[in-house]
Amino acid sequence: MPQILNSFTSFLLPRSTLTEVQVRRSLRLMIWDGMLGSAMFALASGGFIAAFALELGANNLQIGVLVALPYITQVAQLPAILAVERFRKRKFIGLPASFITNLLWIPAGAVPLLMETPGSGAIFALMTIIGFRGIFASTWTTCWVSWMSDLVPKSVVGSYYGRRWVYVTATIAAVSLGASFFVNWWTSSVPFGAPVYAYSFLLIGGALTLGISGPGILSAASEPLMAPAPDTGRSVVSTLVEPLRDRNFSHLVRFLFIWSFASNLALPFFAVYMLTKLGYSLPIVIGFTVLSQFTNILFMRVWGPFADKVGSKPVLSMSCSLYLLAILAWPFTTLPDPHRLTLPIITAIHFFAGIASAGVLLTVGTLALKVAPEGRETPFLGVASIATNVGIGVGPIAGGFLADFFNTHSFEIEMRWRTLTEVFDFPVIYLSGYDFLFVLAFILGLLSLNLLTALREEGEVPRSIALAELTAGAAPLSRLISSVPGLGLVSAFSVGYLKRVPGADVALGVTAYQLAASTKAAATTASRGRNLAAEVSRLVSCETEERLSDIQDVVEFGSALARHATRGAVEAGEDIAGRVGELTRGAVLGSVSALVSHSADSLAALRGAGHGAVQGAAQTGQDLAEVVEGAIQAARDMSEELGLTETEAASALIEGALEAAVAESLEASAAVQEALPADIPLPAPQPGREEGPGRE
Repeated sequence: MPQILNSFTSFLLPRSTLTEVQVRRSLRLMIWDGMLGSAMFALASGGFIAAFALELGANNLQIGVLVALPYITQVAQLPAILAVERFRKRKFIGLPASFITNLLWIPAGAVPLLMETPGSGAIFALMTIIGFRGIFASTWTTCWVSWMSDLVPKSVVGSYYGRRWVYVTATIAAVSLGASFFVNWWTSSVPFGAPVYAYSFLLIGGALTLGISGPGILSAASEPLMAPAPDTGRSVVSTLVEPLRDRNFSHLVRFLFIWSFASNLALPFFAVYMLTKLGYSLPIVIGFTVLSQFTNILFMRVWGPFADKVGSKPVLSMSCSLYLLAILAWPFTTLPDPHRLTLPIITAIHFFAGIASAGVLLTVGTLALKVAPEGRETPFLGVASIATNVGIGVGPIAGGFLADFFNTHSFEIEMRWRTLTEVFDFPVIYLSGYDFLFVLAFILGLLSLNLLTALREEGEVPRSIALAELTAGAAPLSRLISSVPGLGLVSAFSVGYLKRVPGADVALGVTAYQLAASTKAAATTASRGRNLAAEVSRLVSCETEERLSDIQDVVEFGSALARHATRGAVEAGEDIAGRVGELTRGAVLGSVSALVSHSADSLAALRGAGHGAVQGAAQTGQDLAEVVEGAIQAARDMSEELGLTETEAASALIEGALEAAVAESLEASAAVQEALPADIPLPAPQPGREEGPGRE
């Protein structure tokens, strides 16, 4: 009998060694499990759980408690941490917990079928089930985090989690949107079913399909054998307290708690705000959520590689800054009622919140992995997870209480215009109800960023340098943002904590960085062809055209956009030995032609391309002379098409190249000047023109 039992449970046991094939297969299975789990999550969170609770008769405080319970119960990670440290079998402990976690959505969905709704009894029953479910969910979370810390190679942590999150987010978006239309159809077309039954159908059906499939797939993944536990003779308490005694890790723990509290003070009520105060239907609310998730997917591809390059902490800091600006924009959606700009503002909020949350979600976990001491990850990661989840849990409860309290309070600032016969009042600021939560969340979020500055990550790039890398060459765009009254106020307030929240710069920088990254990828792809310059020109032109749809004023920012596009493509030359001149020629041709076709100024585009070519070559250690020669040849080739003489086109490009070289170093300036052709006079300095950004 023991032999039969051992044979039956052998698939739950860790393996002392894993081949590369087994690791890759397990990582793929983890992605599939994440997609199935996220589909179930989509049916039982966000707008759905808020709408379900409203149908059951919940008030703001009760909604806050419902949202908080799964996170408050994460304190059950404490015994889970001890169990993992004692038995060192994460799959054996976590897989059954995962099954139970998902199957408990069946009784949750059955509440309206068994009890009177709306009613306090139904709300209490749902709270009880969700709280009980959270205990098993916390056990599974502890096992999963520790399991993944050993399974994912440290060199690709950012890229892997970024790729996994893309699939997870796409699944959430698709399932959420489909389910919202199902609820809308049920409400309008099923005569015998109350609206609340639609949520019952989704929860029960999801648990019986998605809830079983996820853990079933996960059972085929391999678990690496944990390193032997050090025989330190420490007590249980000292094991759990050790992460808090680690000075560096304790900074992360405090940040995670305060940030999670601040952001979730308001986050659970975004959907409630749109459903009640703005009167939007559930499909519209979920549609905005899908927009946020779509941008999340797009920019996960930006943040992942960027985090591997500059570190998780700078990306986390910049993402949090941008997210705070998105929160601060919510009160302006009503002044005091919905207005013409309500829809554009909400659209922008969800767009930038998606960008920011991609960076936050990607780097919070990876930063904890990097900061935790090697070999003792489980208690450290467990404590970090507890701090995060307690903050997430306490935030909605406090938010629900404050929302009910502020529901009868308001704060107004008005402007008044008086004539001889009439008086006009214009609302400037109007805060009531949920608006107070948004402002308070913004302030507390700023405070949390101060804690993040004290944290040290091995290999991190300072935030200022990371931001400069992200926004290299985007000075004209930054000036535009600073001229917008609302955003300008935030960016101009340069004291205290607001100094650390250049969220507008981050938003612009992400677009710039993505343009450079896409043209670099295009140039790398083109390197396989024989006619390198022509292929690079075609691909860079296509990529630039695609990104121009995100920029409203191409004419105004033609030079900066040409700089980004050309810089990214030229940076690919470090992997193309001996052909960087051809590559540069194609990059200049492609970027300038795309911009000019969108009415950008020809001379400005050439200056920007020259600047980007030299900047990209200098920062990747390539032959500046060869790059300059290729760029000038491109300018001459397209001069007739641009309506310029060869001398005019080449001079404009040389002007930008010299600006970049001077900003880089004296050596770069000398190398560029030496490579200039004798038949082209050096351009005269232009007063008032900004030099391109150098390295900080």
